[in-house]
Amino acid sequence: MGRLLLLWRLIARDLRRRPGEAVMFLLAVTAATASLALGMATDDAVGAAYLKTRDATAGPDVTAITTAADPSAVAERLAGTPGVVAHSDPVFAFDTTVRAHGRSARSAVEGRDGEPSAVDRPLVTSGTWVRSGGVVVEHSFAKVLGVDVGDRVTISGRDFPVVGIALSVATGVYPGSDWAQGPGTSDYGGRVWLTTADTRAAAGDAPGVHLIRLKLSDPAAVAQWIDAAFPQDDRGGDWVNVRSWQDVLDQDTKFIMFARPALVVGGWLLAGAAVVTLAALTALRAGRDNRRAGLLKAVGATPGAVAVVLLAQHLLLTALAAALGLTAGSLLAPELADPGAGLINAVSPPATDTVVGTVLLAAVVAGAGVLGPVLRAARTSTVDTLADPAQPPVRHPRLNAVTAYLPTSLLIGVRLLARRPGRAVLTAVGAGVTSVMVTALLTLHAVPDVKIEYGLSNPGGLRDIVTVRTLTGVTCVLVALSVLNTVFLGWSTAVRARRALTVTRALGATPGQVVTALCTAQLLPAALGVAVGTPAGLVLYNLFSRVVVVPPGSWLLLAASAVLLTAGALTALPAWAHTRGPAGRALHTGPA
Repeated sequence: MGRLLLLWRLIARDLRRRPGEAVMFLLAVTAATASLALGMATDDAVGAAYLKTRDATAGPDVTAITTAADPSAVAERLAGTPGVVAHSDPVFAFDTTVRAHGRSARSAVEGRDGEPSAVDRPLVTSGTWVRSGGVVVEHSFAKVLGVDVGDRVTISGRDFPVVGIALSVATGVYPGSDWAQGPGTSDYGGRVWLTTADTRAAAGDAPGVHLIRLKLSDPAAVAQWIDAAFPQDDRGGDWVNVRSWQDVLDQDTKFIMFARPALVVGGWLLAGAAVVTLAALTALRAGRDNRRAGLLKAVGATPGAVAVVLLAQHLLLTALAAALGLTAGSLLAPELADPGAGLINAVSPPATDTVVGTVLLAAVVAGAGVLGPVLRAARTSTVDTLADPAQPPVRHPRLNAVTAYLPTSLLIGVRLLARRPGRAVLTAVGAGVTSVMVTALLTLHAVPDVKIEYGLSNPGGLRDIVTVRTLTGVTCVLVALSVLNTVFLGWSTAVRARRALTVTRALGATPGQVVTALCTAQLLPAALGVAVGTPAGLVLYNLFSRVVVVPPGSWLLLAASAVLLTAGALTALPAWAHTRGPAGRALHTGPA
């Protein structure tokens, strides 16, 4: 108990003295875990929202669409098919144009009576159900149409007041709600309900269809039921089309078909950026951790106990970050899963695979970022840890010969880079993952048929706008992390090299040359990361795309230049701050 209390006091003391480092740790790991959890939870969220709405509205398992003038024979035959436990009376529907607020859109109009049906009972979310002279608009269609209860819409030249807004899963959410178009190709459209008499009057001489909704004893066996009901595609002489509940769910899921891989892949790219963040934080606190390890060993702590003390805070923050990421992913998944607002959102606990994947990602990030330095501190001898001796630079004869004729600033920068290659790897990783996401976003914008709009003029654009928003969000978080990483790495590089650079200044190097040298040490690996990340982003995007797309070369060149210029500018700030200090103070303090 005494050891646990001591461990907790050490953790609490460190968190109180340096809360900024803990917050950065949490933000970096939480961003990665939340993106992965959200990506893995979206499919489940679509299914959960659909099933919740289906239960609330007595949604059908099968919808039969027929052009028969008298659908009673078709309805009787389908109702008598083994496996059917409930059915609705045939509903007359037709396809037309609905106008509101000066805009128009295609829509199915269904005739319904005031009495609730045995199958498909739309849930009224605002106003009332249909009545003579009034129209009820499906929720996702009303959102895009811009109408609410009390507004007026025009259907086939007749004006109707909107008396209600309702949810239903008998069809997909807008723009996949229009199933009243008969044989041939179908267009995107919405869905509204009128009374049967108003529907017949509005249709006039326009052709229509009848919709027959069925409930089965085994909803999972829809395909087998269809084969039994229509042997060898025998539809009884009348045109009959059949839509299952799986068709509706699949259509609703297609809205996020590209957003999900963007989130999952983005989560792992954010994990790479988070590793850089944690490694940079660890580098900043390396001297402090080494002194703490030496003091603990001096009072009798074993290397194992020292490692536990140094890792405890990171483990606690990792667990908290994983929990925050899972919570954020679970809460945001229903919003992403239903971009058209046509379903009842259902927040549910994350699935087992989501929990395992998120915890594994958090553990990988924390382990890769902090485990190595902690173990090195635990293994270092007590005397060396407390003395913190200057580390002599590693000699590279061949490198010295190659760089001997370079300009002074480049010569110093290349030798700084060779002295600490691990930091160069971190810089390259940070620039590379940023380039991957930026390139993927540019590639999406270069797709010819992608329209970043959604509404009556482009009803199929919801999938595009969800994908663009998802990629943009992940890219913005990744860029923010990369900016912080560049600042941290530039600062830690300047701190660790301040003695060597001060000696260089004493030998005649100007402050401008020192700043350029530090920028060179950052920009060379960043350029390598950009060179690898740009084609990797193209390949990664096209793996999930239906067609191969390559954005204009000028876009890629501009993006790469922006990444490198930003890295250079952010590195120059701590480098300039280093040159402002007196040379004598730097020679007497700080690590080599």
